Amino acid sequence: MQHTKQAVARFLPALRQAFTMPQAIQKCPQQIRGLASECKPSESKPSEPSVLRPISSKRRIVPSAGEISALNWPLPQALRAVNPFPETIQAWMMDFETNEPIDILDVQRSVFAAQIRPDIVHRVVTYERNMKRQGTHNSRTRSEVRGSTRKVQPQKGLGMARHGTRRAPQFVGGAKAHGPVPRSHETQIQRKVWLMALRSVLSAKYAQDQLVVVDNMEVGSRKTGDLSRMLISNGWSPLASTGRSPSIMLMPFMEEALPSELRKLEMASRNIPGVSIMNPSDAEVYEILRHQFLIMDRKALDLLEGILKPM
Repeated sequence: MQHTKQAVARFLPALRQAFTMPQAIQKCPQQIRGLASECKPSESKPSEPSVLRPISSKRRIVPSAGEISALNWPLPQALRAVNPFPETIQAWMMDFETNEPIDILDVQRSVFAAQIRPDIVHRVVTYERNMKRQGTHNSRTRSEVRGSTRKVQPQKGLGMARHGTRRAPQFVGGAKAHGPVPRSHETQIQRKVWLMALRSVLSAKYAQDQLVVVDNMEVGSRKTGDLSRMLISNGWSPLASTGRSPSIMLMPFMEEALPSELRKLEMASRNIPGVSIMNPSDAEVYEILRHQFLIMDRKALDLLEGILKPM
């Protein structure tokens, strides 16, 4: 306590002198610092409107910095990383009947070389298979099974458990407790997620050299044997001696119905197990994934690029 009083007594004269300074010195601090020989009255400048608040605002805020350039306006744009890879990648265009290269195509990297997401593919495959479930499963309840509703035994006197009707689930021929009922297994999924899964399976097919782009799919014969021999000679189907079925998804460009030039191809592939034809506008992730080879023509490739190319 004594040390505190001594410290206060030591600084009291300096505090009194600071509060009793002459008014002239208070008005001209430059003369004290030796920066000016005379103290000139400052001219009042008209106040400029602040850019940080409306002109009519009377709120007291931090004064404006003056010019807009002093506020570093406009703000600098955020730096964006530049992708060092080109937007397109190259793919062979083959002849459908001979499997010989014809031309080199530039395809979109964002579609055929995208990141492969197994988790997204699993979600979309589950969604597509749920959509195909019929949901017609059914079981009979107590009100639907055959049998009398009378009490099968007295309530008391037999020393056994209490029972009512024979329709109860614990009896043979009775109802099913909490059994399945007809319902829809349909689920919901975002369209962007479905497009991402389709890019993933197409990128996987391209990376595994299982994506074949042809000029067209017109064949000269409608016989199954001719098409089967052509698929074997091109290396898309296993030999007949192996006993394994081919796994090929044909994806020609079709507007709505099957065009006349693809009628022979459809009739020839109808009797070959493992060979399917699908419209590219109706492409499904599960169907592409369960086939080994995906063969599409140039028009189908352009259609898929237009649908799957990110905005």
